[in-house]
Amino acid sequence: MSMRTTTTSHYLFIIICFFSFSIYQAQIKISETPQWVVQQTYEKEPDIDLKEISYGLLTLLSDEQIHIPKKERYIRYVQKITDNVGVQDGSAVSINFDPTYQELYLHKITVFREGKIINKLNVNDFQTIRQESNAESYIYDGSLNAIANLADIRNGDIMDVSYTIKGFNPIHGSHFSVATSLNDFQPVGKINFYLISKNTLQYKTINSDIQPQKGTYNGYLTYHWQTTLTEKPTFEDNMPSWYLPYQNVFVTDYKSWNDVVNWALTVYEDELKPSHALKTKIDQIKHSYDNEGGRISATLKFVQDDIRYLGLESGIGAYKPFSPNKVLEQRFGDCKDKSWLMVTMLRHMDIEAYPVLINSVYGESLHQFLPSPKVFDHVVVKVVDSTDNNFFYDPTISNQFGSYKSVAFPNYSKALVIKKGNTSLEQITSKSEDLVEVFDTFDLPSVGGFGTLNIMTVYRDAEADAMRSYYKSSSLSSMRKDFKNYYDKLYDGVEVLKDPIFDDDSLANKILVEESYKINDIWTQMLADDKNITVEFSPYSISDVFISPNDKERKTPFALYYPTHKKHQITVKLPQRWSLAKDDISVNSKSFDFSMKAKMNPSRDILYLNYEYRNKHSFVNPEDFDDYYTKIKEVEQIIAYYIYIPKSESKNRSFQKPLLSDEMASTVTTIIFLIIGVVALIVIGLVIFVIRSNNN
Repeated sequence: MSMRTTTTSHYLFIIICFFSFSIYQAQIKISETPQWVVQQTYEKEPDIDLKEISYGLLTLLSDEQIHIPKKERYIRYVQKITDNVGVQDGSAVSINFDPTYQELYLHKITVFREGKIINKLNVNDFQTIRQESNAESYIYDGSLNAIANLADIRNGDIMDVSYTIKGFNPIHGSHFSVATSLNDFQPVGKINFYLISKNTLQYKTINSDIQPQKGTYNGYLTYHWQTTLTEKPTFEDNMPSWYLPYQNVFVTDYKSWNDVVNWALTVYEDELKPSHALKTKIDQIKHSYDNEGGRISATLKFVQDDIRYLGLESGIGAYKPFSPNKVLEQRFGDCKDKSWLMVTMLRHMDIEAYPVLINSVYGESLHQFLPSPKVFDHVVVKVVDSTDNNFFYDPTISNQFGSYKSVAFPNYSKALVIKKGNTSLEQITSKSEDLVEVFDTFDLPSVGGFGTLNIMTVYRDAEADAMRSYYKSSSLSSMRKDFKNYYDKLYDGVEVLKDPIFDDDSLANKILVEESYKINDIWTQMLADDKNITVEFSPYSISDVFISPNDKERKTPFALYYPTHKKHQITVKLPQRWSLAKDDISVNSKSFDFSMKAKMNPSRDILYLNYEYRNKHSFVNPEDFDDYYTKIKEVEQIIAYYIYIPKSESKNRSFQKPLLSDEMASTVTTIIFLIIGVVALIVIGLVIFVIRSNNN
């Protein structure tokens, strides 16, 4: 590229940025507080223990008011800086809005200090930037952050900020829904939530019995929730991501899930005439496969692997998919684009298919929400084959294999199928077992010396998909390093004997991985015992997924890795004959099953350990937690297996294995027994001869 071209492009970029900045600045205006807003008071010194406050910021007032007919949302927050660490965050004002359909109006930014009110409102202090917080996931929503860093903010200041955002996403038409909470992660002085509506609204609270005060304003209905001196929710370790600990309020004018389906049917318009390119692709798949299973698999693979994931979700793009013709042409799309493309292709092959709305985080608790399109953040596909079997697919996952009946699907739990007449959420049960089998072979040539470890691991279903994604996106050297780092946490002195080997059986969706290591310091001193040395054998694949709680009491659900099914077999070639007892132990609970078997082959000096672990659910209910806690502690006592021997044995004798093979050793043993037998017969004969001679 020439210098002239580069310079011209540079100037063009500056001009575009200048005009873009000017446009965004024009969308930030200063105005008086709307007349419909109900002004709120607050306590400057609420009865809150400052020891319970984090980051040096105490919220005195959190105020949200929405005028639905005007499509205006008023926000006001008042925060007191209680510690110098709060100055950093307290001096920053950040407001998010979507410029494609919203405008920002600033009302007030003041500081209350030592009885004086200091005005800090200056529109020129604000910069608008595209934050794109989901850019790492290839999602670009086009929203802006209006940011101002205020000067001269001090410890003890009270910041009072208010603004209004005008405009609702037009994709929702006349419908309205919203969710908020009546408490926060730390105590708050006062929380106010006020709605003005033309229509009657449904509402629901979770973890609270607070009911709204109902009234009227200029012929409209009003709904008003208010709490003071709020308490923070209960947080416990390992709570499921879907659990709702806050005092949530859900509000909607959708009367049922069927209303949401009817709304979605207008968004996913099924009147598409395929472009030449799309029709060609559909015909290619139809003619390449003479059965629906092959066509379903081929369509899924094409959408997953040939259409890259990229979401341009500003405005109505957050809900409405691009035309399948356009998605095929541009060869990229987000979840709804890829799913709608797959549904369209299958329908043109006379295969029944539907888009499905998912909440990828709150699926397990989705039944607690009121009907609304806003409760969903993901779109997948449901297919019904000719035998009326239902299958779910996620077109955003790549490198999935297996038959159309066995493709792994995440544990999204509940979903809303966009099918005319559908009135309820559907429970999705994962058909994937996600079995992982590990085969460890330890060879211990001598007591106190080094050992070798050869590992073969077999991954199936979603576990195979995850491993495939890992090795396709990683270099051999990085995988070798990752694997070694893993075993370095288990043993000291680990050396890689050969690079990991991957064998991918895509038809069965099974991946086999082989590894080989030398462990120089496999023998260690027993804890609190300086006379013995030991080797520990543990089913690390199981230890990685079962979670041991710290506390026995539980008020919230306890999350488990699900689905999980692990089989771990350990074979140990010992340096000498070992006296070991046979074990066969099972631990069964409402949440999981665990078994451990140990046996010795004395003729070959080989120890066999077999473990198996399977989760039954994705979480443990509080009422079942005592059972889980007790049983998991039992597992902890038996999951590791040790062999040990006095240190003196390793110093005085090497205990090298016999130089003869097993077959030769067996032959020699037989010969020795024959010789002993012959000698015994000779001795007996001589004794009889002597006795008879004496008698004569």
